[in-house]
Amino acid sequence: MIKLYSNPTCPDSHRTRIVLAEKELPIDIVELEADSSKAELLEVNPYGNLPTIVDRDTVLFEPSVVNEYLDERYPHPPLKPGSPAERAQMRLSVLRIEHELYPLYANLASASKRAEPMKKLRKYLETIDNYLARQTYFVSEVYTLADISMAPILWRLSSQGVDTSKWPHLEAYMDRLFERPAFERSLSEHEQMLHD
Repeated sequence: MIKLYSNPTCPDSHRTRIVLAEKELPIDIVELEADSSKAELLEVNPYGNLPTIVDRDTVLFEPSVVNEYLDERYPHPPLKPGSPAERAQMRLSVLRIEHELYPLYANLASASKRAEPMKKLRKYLETIDNYLARQTYFVSEVYTLADISMAPILWRLSSQGVDTSKWPHLEAYMDRLFERPAFERSLSEHEQMLHD
């Protein structure tokens, strides 16, 4: 059984919970919030990063590393495209999402003055909407780790007051992501409350 150290409010931990739910793997989740004691986690991961997984003798952290490992170690269903070029595109997409969308969201969520961070995030989402006019999923016609990287932030947008109704392609994409049974199973109690 895989042990997952996860923060129930953190988009990065949510990404790994989605992968585990897609794979339907047996897991033991240890929920740690930012202010909780991490003594047990620090015994296996001295950096204390979340998410962290323990799979037999393997300890991994950093969501993109963890998620690729899980997809390779447990290949069904696959969460990467078939061709080397598409897999490289997926990795680049994950990297861009981590370096562009995640900081934009974090800046908005932590800002006391929200006008400028909201403007920047909306501009980014408008670009994504235009891009998704030609795409079923983020990289190709198949659901991949890039979509899993997008989903936690998109799920949290409404709780930050971001109205997505003017971006029909983005909304259709969000529906495709959120309607997946694994996405529903991946939600922590906190994440469920964001839309209740």
